[in-house]
Amino acid sequence: MAAVTFSGANGIDWNTILNAVMAQESQPLTNLQNQQVNTQNKDAAFTSLAGIITNLQTPTTALTSLDAFSALTATSSDTSVAAISGAPGIAGEYDLSITDLAKGQTTSSATGYAAATNTAADGGSISFTIGGQTTQAITISAGTTLTQLKDQINSQNSGVSASIVNDGTGYKLVISSRQTGLSNGFTINNSLTNSTGTALAFAVGQSPTSGNAQNAQNAAFTVNGLGITSASNTVKDAIPGVTLNLLKAGDIKVTVASDYSSLKDNIKTLVTQYNSLRKFYNQQQQSNGVLHGDPVLRQAMTDTKNALLAKNENGGRYHYLAEIGLAVTSTGDLKLDESKLDTAINSSPADLQALFQGTVGVGGALDGLKDALANVDGTAGLIKNTRKIVDTTLKGLQNKIDDQKTRLDQKRASLLKLYAATDAAMSTLSSATTSLQNLSKQTF
Repeated sequence: MAAVTFSGANGIDWNTILNAVMAQESQPLTNLQNQQVNTQNKDAAFTSLAGIITNLQTPTTALTSLDAFSALTATSSDTSVAAISGAPGIAGEYDLSITDLAKGQTTSSATGYAAATNTAADGGSISFTIGGQTTQAITISAGTTLTQLKDQINSQNSGVSASIVNDGTGYKLVISSRQTGLSNGFTINNSLTNSTGTALAFAVGQSPTSGNAQNAQNAAFTVNGLGITSASNTVKDAIPGVTLNLLKAGDIKVTVASDYSSLKDNIKTLVTQYNSLRKFYNQQQQSNGVLHGDPVLRQAMTDTKNALLAKNENGGRYHYLAEIGLAVTSTGDLKLDESKLDTAINSSPADLQALFQGTVGVGGALDGLKDALANVDGTAGLIKNTRKIVDTTLKGLQNKIDDQKTRLDQKRASLLKLYAATDAAMSTLSSATTSLQNLSKQTF
């Protein structure tokens, strides 16, 4: 709408009047906007509550899983002999006796040179037979130096690598297998020639097990007396699920036993996340809390607490979480007594599992907690249903706000038009009055 200018000749401040009237007219809009902010804050608080519940569900779900009590770990009695990794599948003790480590083949040329830049060959070719497969022959041109020959071999990226070493008797070409094990050994097919000097040569009869600085060799070891060989020092599944990293010859014991470290970590996380819920609840119960007195938050807190305090008829020796060190304190927080938990784990893990997960026909204490959390934040849980209502409320408020803004724009335009017309009329009347007064003075 085009701007309206008042004459001001009549002494009336129309803009002040307009602003005062519009301020009064805007009160319903202000009330709606305040409702909108409060509802948005409530929605944000429910988002925070949902996140806290999700964080509490994570350890609860883990502790009610069968995997919580079936984890195994493998340990080595001497990690300098063999290191252990992997996810073992069968508990037990295994005697590991390592006789030989797997080794890669290393072959040094019989010929030594005064310098690595000396000519090693003028012609011929060289290739390698690795595991029954022969590499493409490298054809040698005249004047090929020891360094150039090394580079040509390495450029093939085959199962061998070449280097130059000075052993005190001259610079020699050293060929090494890239992987350990007898199957990765090699035979050198050498027909190099040198018209001006000694051609590069290797030991007569050289093979993976003869004529080498180090012969190719498999690892040899026994597990509980059963002989095993391996081309690699990294051995998988000789012990089911376990990876053995063989480091030196020797005898050790590998023990595969139950691993409760993850169980304890999840219990500690459950304590932390429950206390986060408790803290959030206490904050919201303050007079300025967005969810002060909200029934959903109250039920979430009450149901989770009751689940942790409830007696569980599982048929085992433990019927309350407090008996294994999980107790609700006088302040409402959850506290873990690790010594009690360790005692339960070490003395009766089956009874601990029965308490957490229940037995046939009877749910466990943490099954009850899991159900309580799902009721609050499940697919059809209280939070999701409440947030649907909040979302509908926000949409309704936004529609009302938009309507109020339209009404106010129309009201302002109407008042501007009215005040402008009134101002103009009053200005005209003032001018007419002045003219009459002047005429009267002239007549009399």
